[in-house]
Amino acid sequence: MRPFPCAFGAAASVFFLVSPLNGLACVVQVDDPEVVFPLDKLDRQALCRLAAVVNDYTTHRNVPPTLTPVRKPVYDFLVDHPVLTSVLVRNLALAGYRFTRMGADLWHGDDGQGAEGLITLLFQDTTRRVYHVQGSHRGRIFPLITGEAVVMLNYHAKSEADGREYVETKITTYSKLDNPLLAMLVRVLQPILRRVVNEKLTQAFIIVQRLGELMAADPEQVYRQIETTPDLDPAEVRALRALLLPSLKKG
Repeated sequence: MRPFPCAFGAAASVFFLVSPLNGLACVVQVDDPEVVFPLDKLDRQALCRLAAVVNDYTTHRNVPPTLTPVRKPVYDFLVDHPVLTSVLVRNLALAGYRFTRMGADLWHGDDGQGAEGLITLLFQDTTRRVYHVQGSHRGRIFPLITGEAVVMLNYHAKSEADGREYVETKITTYSKLDNPLLAMLVRVLQPILRRVVNEKLTQAFIIVQRLGELMAADPEQVYRQIETTPDLDPAEVRALRALLLPSLKKG
């Protein structure tokens, strides 16, 4: 698979990526120079999912970078094991999220506040994750909102002046609502609705930050919670225990 970039104006880039399997092309248009998707590393199905949202998005946001006070291997684990992470955040009263594994790279997520959907991992490497979300939200103003989204994490280890290790994360979101009239309303007339949509897309990852902060402040509490929670995957529990041990020894 080879990318063929063509620039149109100063702010827009269009990437044509052709799958060698069937000769069909998906075109991904990115009009934000700050956003760089790993387009040359995605298969055709992932590219088409990306294009369907990014090319005709309702909302788009680059979240300012955040710092999570954990080592990068711990952050990797929390992001890549959403079922266990959601159990911990519920039991520690950080949030009501619930994730259920539906396949190798597929989860069903429910935030406990009316939003739910299928989350597919499209791509991952050592510092990036790209997800596709097919979801819905039931609220007071609108009985049901449905649509698709793309969420990309960019993160890396960072040492601060105090000598502690952090993970700096930047989240990029795109959403596309199914209802064209509602999409127009969100785009043009109601900035508050745009904010609600964007916040729903980022909350699950912000909760990872909050869990990381609790791990740094009170690793013993998190460790006890792991030890006393039934029905967790034993292999995942052992892996997280090993990752937390350095923090426990420092304490």
